[in-house]
Amino acid sequence: MADMARELGFSRRTAYRWLRNGKGPRTFISPGGHKRIRRTDFIEWVKDRQLDERNGE
Repeated sequence: MADMARELGFSRRTAYRWLRNGKGPRTFISPGGHKRIRRTDFIEWVKDRQLDERNGE
């Protein structure tokens, strides 16, 4: 989560809020019980957001 926030230039708090509100990339729970995001899901989510912004959404 911290990596995602850092890459996008947002705080961890913002990243967690996106995920809690269902507006972030798809997540999974690791064997240790931690919420994780696959890199491929993150990249796809960023691309989708950029397309939405270009379309005015």
